[in-house]
Amino acid sequence: MLIFIFLLDRWVNADPNLIFEFNSSANRVIEKLETDGVINGLHRHTRPYNRSHVAQIVDVAQQRIKSEELAPTSIHLQLLQKLERQLQLNPDDSNLTEKFHTRGLASLRSYAEIPKIAPSYQQALLYQFGQKIIIYQELEIDNLFNRTEHATKYPAQGSTAEKRINQWQGNYTADFKRVYLDIPVAEGTSLTVGRDQIFWGTGRRHSVGISDNSPPFDLILISSNFSSVRGTAFISKLDRMWHQDTRRYLADRYLSGHRLDWRLSDRIELGISEIVLYGGDARGLEWYYLNPILPYYASQFNADTQKEGLTRNDNVMLLFEGAVRPIKGLRIYGELFVDDFSYIGHGDPNDLAFLTGIIWNNLLKSQRLSLVSEYVRVNRWTYTHLVEENQYTHFGSIIGHRIGNDADQLYLEANYWLNADTRLALFCQFNRNGEANVDHRFRGEKYSEVTFPSGTVEGKHQIGCDLSSYQANGWQFDLRFSHLIILNKDHKIRPVEHHNQLAFQIGYQYDWDTSRTAVLP
Repeated sequence: MLIFIFLLDRWVNADPNLIFEFNSSANRVIEKLETDGVINGLHRHTRPYNRSHVAQIVDVAQQRIKSEELAPTSIHLQLLQKLERQLQLNPDDSNLTEKFHTRGLASLRSYAEIPKIAPSYQQALLYQFGQKIIIYQELEIDNLFNRTEHATKYPAQGSTAEKRINQWQGNYTADFKRVYLDIPVAEGTSLTVGRDQIFWGTGRRHSVGISDNSPPFDLILISSNFSSVRGTAFISKLDRMWHQDTRRYLADRYLSGHRLDWRLSDRIELGISEIVLYGGDARGLEWYYLNPILPYYASQFNADTQKEGLTRNDNVMLLFEGAVRPIKGLRIYGELFVDDFSYIGHGDPNDLAFLTGIIWNNLLKSQRLSLVSEYVRVNRWTYTHLVEENQYTHFGSIIGHRIGNDADQLYLEANYWLNADTRLALFCQFNRNGEANVDHRFRGEKYSEVTFPSGTVEGKHQIGCDLSSYQANGWQFDLRFSHLIILNKDHKIRPVEHHNQLAFQIGYQYDWDTSRTAVLP
């Protein structure tokens, strides 16, 4: 099938996903340039971005600068040039018939949650045949992986019957984070087959819909751009879970999703997503969930029949989001995640989550200072489900926001761009976590009497600073210091605890590529 698609599409330009993102510096650059109105036309809520789309909007911005239609400051010019270098946005790529590119990052790093300093290595390989099929592979080797609820990477918040990676000598692990084929199907449409990360939503760090809190998905994804609208749909296989309620069996689990991201103008962007998670004993892919334009809720409702004592009860969720930029340099955004909603006024509780935030740039004449505020709340039974294996997790980590259910968080930040590579941020974060977690399903409680957050509330409040410097091809440095205040640790009445935390990463990134421009016979 892949060969057939390739032969049919020999002259179609590919639209590969954004590649070689070892850190979030590229996203921060894009966030700054888009909020300030330097670049326009990007579907910001559907990530990862398309590299060719980023290249197009950067090229438009450069043309506007040359024609004096746009008068950016020095920091904007520096950030545009950095983005071109970091993402290899080369206008001559259209003449390539073959390209091999590799990027490596060797570093020494530590995390605040783990009192350990260790070397790590990341490597990405890209092979591109002309403007057609792309083969991509990204590997990370370190010994900082741990499966606890406080882990920096993929915290354990729910149940799973499978183990994603094994530890080697010295607790080192090798994680193939992204491995996929990117295949052009038509103009503006691409098909991704393999393992990749998905991020749907307006959230700056995490999303209440699909975030990067869980491991990447093994999936088939199709994405199409229709002028101001971008459509995306995928199917994926999740980890397996033990079902314990009526009888014990190992349940296969699947996740499907589709969404529309609509840019009404350069100042307004709306999005809607529908997601379904389902599984069970000897249950496979459901064909109606493979249809990218068929509503999941209607399909699940019509298929909810009782046969031989088995009732179909899949976990269908909706995500609504929007962002507005009333003036250049100011962005207001929000998300609403509907896990369950009782429109008849009784029955199960409403399982909702929402996120809202504001980014305010250009507070100084140099336009280097920004203020960020973001609040998120996830209700008591959000991400859970009446059917045990339909909880919203992947390898035990919540697919949505990192705080989990029965929790809320307020995040404040002031950051200043010293130059295009270096950024200083001061931040404070306030967390409240109730006693419930994603394994605590609704069992008929009087939900109107349950407080939020529930039980003895654990509070984790943090204030600190972060100095980071990322060169597109060279040295990278990140130093983070914070003071942590813990109230009612482990949901028990205890004295207040104070901890100082220090985390850092220093490394060197290198690129190497070979390209051919000869005409194919």
